[in-house]
Amino acid sequence: MLKILFVGAPADAIPNHEKLEFSQAVALTHELELAYRDEQRGAAAEFFVIGKDGLDLYKGVFNFGSYDYPNIYHQIKDKATKIRVDKEKQADKLFLLEQIEQLTPEEFKKEETIDRSLVNVDKDRISRLKKWQRVTIYSLAAVLGAGLVFLGALFFLQKVQYEQALEEGRSIVDQQKQTIETYEYGLLGEEEEFLESLEAQDTLSESQKRILAALYLEKSEFEKAVQIMEDTVYVETLILKNPQLDKEEKIKQINEFNQLYPTNEARFDLAYFEGDYELMMNLPSINMTVERSEMKTYGLLKLGKLEEAKAELNNNNSEELEQKIDLHEVLTAEIKTLEDKLADAKKASKKDDKAIKGITDELKKKQDELAML
Repeated sequence: MLKILFVGAPADAIPNHEKLEFSQAVALTHELELAYRDEQRGAAAEFFVIGKDGLDLYKGVFNFGSYDYPNIYHQIKDKATKIRVDKEKQADKLFLLEQIEQLTPEEFKKEETIDRSLVNVDKDRISRLKKWQRVTIYSLAAVLGAGLVFLGALFFLQKVQYEQALEEGRSIVDQQKQTIETYEYGLLGEEEEFLESLEAQDTLSESQKRILAALYLEKSEFEKAVQIMEDTVYVETLILKNPQLDKEEKIKQINEFNQLYPTNEARFDLAYFEGDYELMMNLPSINMTVERSEMKTYGLLKLGKLEEAKAELNNNNSEELEQKIDLHEVLTAEIKTLEDKLADAKKASKKDDKAIKGITDELKKKQDELAML
């Protein structure tokens, strides 16, 4: 099963930093895309497609209100098909494409045809035209295939006004195409070109800033990442969330970043990796993301504070941690029972050394299982 995790999506419509079922994510993006089209609004959100093993199979940026795709199913299908991968990763690519077909409801798979030249025509200008003139323009967009047949009808429009609005619309579409091409660099793994294209822009959206900061972090250019985001906690969180770094690499990079920009969040993250769970719980004013909530839940579990761990679990809904908590309770009960049996066996008037050894071995086995949680 695939999960989708969004970063930077409109929070009133799509949960951020939560693993959503793929079908749910498709429905949410479809609904929000249509709403933003109607409202002439725009927003961008990063998203990650996560496989059953927890690894990222795909990452991209969905532009709501852009008319690029009706939902993430269409974007992933289109982009992933074009991405060049090594033979070793071909199986992952095929698995991804098969899964999105299986998990997407048929109602969201329907292809759409849109006249991109009229998508962004200035609606204020068009609203000042007469009703029949507006109908003519909107009808043209809806019947692209037969558009040339009806060009004669445009003779009755206020020619100068229409052409000016149309030209502005085409200009905006050209800008969007450039933006799409920029993101394609990142999707195709051409990071250097992607980085240069973002740096060359005079203004960046919030989503573009996040992406640029992540690219700087890959090069350990911490100062540039902080300069672009103006938030040291957020930048350190990007390091923590980077799925391409293993544990040792994260520890190394967070340590280096914390030396330049000390934060309680970095101390919290490092304490987690080092197993210093008491320190984690004592650090004040931590910016709790879903991932840090999971880390805190695990820390409370390791400290044996099961009720507090259960309470914190409500903030992240991790199935894996829920299973660990349940198993911790079972193992704790089994260990208590074995300890009582061992005490009774040792107190018996006629000691059974074989039975004592069997209980001792089983007790150690359960204690080791508990320690490994």
